[in-house]
Amino acid sequence: MVTINENRLKKLATLEAIYTLHADLMQTLDLACRAGCDVCCTRNVSLTSLEAVLISNHLKKADRPDLDDSLTAAKNLPRFQPLVTTNGLAHLCRLGKEPPEETVNPDWRPCPFLVDHRCSIYAVRPFACRCMVSKTVCQQDGQAEIDDHLLSLNTVFMQFIEHADVSGYTGNLIDMLLPRTPGAEKSSRISNRPIEMILLPPEHQSRGHDIITKLNALFP
Repeated sequence: MVTINENRLKKLATLEAIYTLHADLMQTLDLACRAGCDVCCTRNVSLTSLEAVLISNHLKKADRPDLDDSLTAAKNLPRFQPLVTTNGLAHLCRLGKEPPEETVNPDWRPCPFLVDHRCSIYAVRPFACRCMVSKTVCQQDGQAEIDDHLLSLNTVFMQFIEHADVSGYTGNLIDMLLPRTPGAEKSSRISNRPIEMILLPPEHQSRGHDIITKLNALFP
């Protein structure tokens, strides 16, 4: 019989394998992102509960009470709180329904894990951070430059990451990592969904086929 811990370890292994596939993809691109670039390091990061477990395990091993303090200090600050997951969006698209309007502000920064312009949890950072890349320097242009094909592939990766944690939740990084208290709003965490359809436009499907095949292979 598979125990809860064994099941979680398998899910974490799948998550890290997805991260590795994405890192391999990033290695093929000419990106301007460098250590010290922190324009995108806001409080608007969303992640799954499985990704939160990976970060929590890292924080326990690192023994960094200062990071715990930074996280706690951010609990009352404004931040993006998603109303629908990526696979939830695919579900709405399949039904022909409009997604809910969400509130986000790029000025809601910095991320509580940003220390001296560097990510203090870089090795276990969420996928939302891994996929935020740019072909040009954001500080100069004021925004990231990402081609449409990569945006589509990143969405596919997010679908599989959610699928790996289908019994879990998605929410803002702060909400997912802070201990839940009695009376906490349920809306701060939304249930994950399995993949019903791949959100990949027809013009990107031929180039995305190999990636999807490799991702599918992680779910025997």
